Amino acid sequence: MKILVISDTHDRREPIEQLLTLKDAKTADWLIHCGDVGYDDDWLRNAFHGAVSIVAGNCDYGSDLPRELVVEREGTDFLITHGHRYLMGGLDRLSYRAQELGCGVVLFGHTHAPLVEDEGDILFVNPGSLALPRQANRRKTYAVITDEDGVWKAKIRELPE
Repeated sequence: MKILVISDTHDRREPIEQLLTLKDAKTADWLIHCGDVGYDDDWLRNAFHGAVSIVAGNCDYGSDLPRELVVEREGTDFLITHGHRYLMGGLDRLSYRAQELGCGVVLFGHTHAPLVEDEGDILFVNPGSLALPRQANRRKTYAVITDEDGVWKAKIRELPE
């Protein structure tokens, strides 16, 4: 299984449209948006060929999207959240929430900066932002997650310029 993870697009379709033309998107089974999607949630569901899961972020005002989801894939529970409720002081609160729910993978956004951190029992992945990146190089990023012999692995990829 191949999972494409994006976040913090803030109503900017162009980088999503560009991503959907890439091999990573065309070969992915599941697309996850970790919030601050704006009004593009229905458009995104129709634009992607596979399963789509989207949560609301702190800027998705009035949205009826869920604030977090727990979805099981290939024997692993995934916690999908924007992260703004948990990120005070690092990953501890996200870790506690994942442990409480029995999740092995945590997908979140909010910071606009990519992160992959494998704590052994929990894999944390923030894909960064396709629209408004905040890391030093200011590159638009997304994440690709794959199941490699029963172990989930994540890579951050940059959107080509």
